[in-house]
Amino acid sequence: MTGRGARSAARARRRGAAAAVLLCLVATACGARLPGDVQKAASNAVLQPRQGSAAQSAGNGGGVNPVVTSPAGAPNSGSLPGVPSSASTAPADGGSGPTAQASASSSAAASECSGGTDVGLTASTLTLGEIATLSGPVSGLFDGAVHGGEAFANYVNHAGGGICGRQVKVDVSDDGANCTQDENATQNFVGKAFALSGSFALYDGCGATVVKANPGVADIHVALDPAAESPANHFDISAKEPGFATGMFRYYKQKYGSKLDHIGTIVEDIPSAVANQANFVHSAESEGWHFTDSILEQATNSNFQQDFNKLCSREHIQVFFELTEPAGNAAEMVNNERQAGCPKSLINIFPIAYDQGFLQDFAGNTSALDGMQGWTEYALFFNKDEAANNPEVKLLQEWYSRTYPGVPINLYGMYAWASDRLLEQAADSVKGPLTRKSLLSALRKIKSFSDNGLIAPVDPNAGGPHCYILFQFRNGGFERVDDPKTGYRCDGRFLPRPTG
Repeated sequence: MTGRGARSAARARRRGAAAAVLLCLVATACGARLPGDVQKAASNAVLQPRQGSAAQSAGNGGGVNPVVTSPAGAPNSGSLPGVPSSASTAPADGGSGPTAQASASSSAAASECSGGTDVGLTASTLTLGEIATLSGPVSGLFDGAVHGGEAFANYVNHAGGGICGRQVKVDVSDDGANCTQDENATQNFVGKAFALSGSFALYDGCGATVVKANPGVADIHVALDPAAESPANHFDISAKEPGFATGMFRYYKQKYGSKLDHIGTIVEDIPSAVANQANFVHSAESEGWHFTDSILEQATNSNFQQDFNKLCSREHIQVFFELTEPAGNAAEMVNNERQAGCPKSLINIFPIAYDQGFLQDFAGNTSALDGMQGWTEYALFFNKDEAANNPEVKLLQEWYSRTYPGVPINLYGMYAWASDRLLEQAADSVKGPLTRKSLLSALRKIKSFSDNGLIAPVDPNAGGPHCYILFQFRNGGFERVDDPKTGYRCDGRFLPRPTG
């Protein structure tokens, strides 16, 4: 075995062992089973490579410093078909909010908010509470969220004059992969932070009981547990109801025609993954897709050669589609396809592949990935060419790098940045004193948010996005294909899935 092959095999063993330990421990935490989608989030995070630790020292980074995390509840210091003629495209700013260039000016000068005092709000400071799973069975599980939140704070304080003239402080609590700790951390922030924003935690459903009991406090984060989506004072930058967009499925049907009558897919055998797959399948079938087989696999599995033996040799699929497995597993799937003798003509549609961990885990020449394709509902946020065309992506990359030099941006960091930017936009729109009440009122008035094109336009209060970006892998990296140069394709619609 080559040195690279040995390293790949060792990574696979570590991922499998870590996932098994995590699922074993969290399944019995607090005397109750962890909800299905939370298990999925945990296993996905474990199966992907570490992206650095939130607690590590990252140096000065040009005059900015990373946050120092604390235990739960404890205070911190410091010729392909193009866009159909009937389709619309979303501009980089999604039609909402100022452009990224304009937002680099003083937040206080750009808004009319002035005065006001409240919990976590003084004449000079605004404190945000962020909860992330940083310890427990897997150290540093969602530390990327802390990276993104602190990068935002450094940006808005140094380049934007703070929010409404106040310097932003990010107070971070670690829920330790524990329900009680998450609930306690949330309760602690209700009493000391102006708002909760940018959190990414395994047990956010436990904290949701506190959020619901305190309807005057805004909570802005990408929910893992469905219970965390339910409070009226929760605002989300992703979908808030079962369903999925249709445009990307229509695009591929126009491109590949009858090949999409023979699709294979692999689904993590976790309730949330199965439910999410049902969302995708419902939308795909509405556009003429047909799934020959959907194979259920355990979340701890990291080798899929036998699955591809079945899909390719016995069922003769022509398209392989993957969306519920983590990016690390997607890299292994490409290897397993070759090992199983799948034909070179097999079309791979891998929306999950847009992740820096995907290339780190792929144990082969990246030329084998050429032609792999997929879509995202956010910009290609770690691409340098995307930053050249989208000022918000450039801002994220610049301030993330200044705050945590050398640490790759992951999805959790991007989510935290965008969540905090939603709070910033709402606060800047307040006319008069900034308070918890006026912030909530402003958030409820925002019906389309895209963080200047970093994410597809979405209503933070309801529904789900239907705009997207198509990508393909070529010449060692990810690139847009059949998209506008900036912004999103917005053909199709968000199709709710009946669940009763």
